[in-house]
Amino acid sequence: MSVKRKIVLYYCIMIHYINECVYLQQKNTSILENNKIKLLLGFILYFLVGCGTPDQVYLRGNIPLKDTFYIDVYNMHTGIKTFSDTICSENINHQIGTLPKGIYQLIVSWDRDIVKPQEIERFARQPELGTPRYYMSTTFWLDTKESNNYKLLLDNTYQQAELEELLLAKDGGESIKIAVVSDGKNNKIYNEYLALVDRYKAKNRYQKDSLQQVAIHYNDLKLLQEADRLQTLLTRNWLTNVKAELLKAEIDFMKNNIENEVIVDIYQIQANTKEDFKEYREVYHLFPPTIRQALACWKKNN
Repeated sequence: MSVKRKIVLYYCIMIHYINECVYLQQKNTSILENNKIKLLLGFILYFLVGCGTPDQVYLRGNIPLKDTFYIDVYNMHTGIKTFSDTICSENINHQIGTLPKGIYQLIVSWDRDIVKPQEIERFARQPELGTPRYYMSTTFWLDTKESNNYKLLLDNTYQQAELEELLLAKDGGESIKIAVVSDGKNNKIYNEYLALVDRYKAKNRYQKDSLQQVAIHYNDLKLLQEADRLQTLLTRNWLTNVKAELLKAEIDFMKNNIENEVIVDIYQIQANTKEDFKEYREVYHLFPPTIRQALACWKKNN
């Protein structure tokens, strides 16, 4: 119910209450007192129901898993886990709480009965790690003013065995794309941003694979110095040229969408988690003074 309708209904109830009091006063004082109490209780009940509870967030979707799996949601701003549940069917249809707007991380995991050779010693030494798991994750923008309904989507149709095979492969998890979408404008903009980053991740993987082949060729030709130089490049997460292209694309994206509030959160994460944060200054200066002041206070206190 809209605020305007609630106000109108409120005045109608009060007018009825006043008329009732006048009429009953002429009839019987004792009856008046009883009815005044009933009417007052009724008004209080209406007020409480009309105000309602804060907007609940609903998460729906389908994960093609026959095994029990787990869903965890974290607030990216605070790092606090805001939701956790065990799911025993492929269909997800859950209330995940009354959450403030912002960027959240969603993690889907399930138990893994295959242990990689490099993991055996780690799990043997640290039994507190529990059972190894498969993991899929994504981040998303949430704002109940834009939408209460969020849908978890996979980029393709998978069987459980296919998912597990991809997740066990080197960098295989990056080939599985999951997203949490809604009808909200800022959610859509954020997913566009994620798609932009994914394009550069794919480009980075492709170029590293190509360089790996060149390094192998150099080794075969006994050009060990050249091979070592390429291997040094390949140990880095990002190739220098691709990273520079991504940085420029990110800044252009933020500048083109600067009027949307999700950009503030994207900026905050990028500028405070990357060593080249100074490059983001031109974005910072495009924010209104109130936003810049809030960002400065947040940085000072964290």
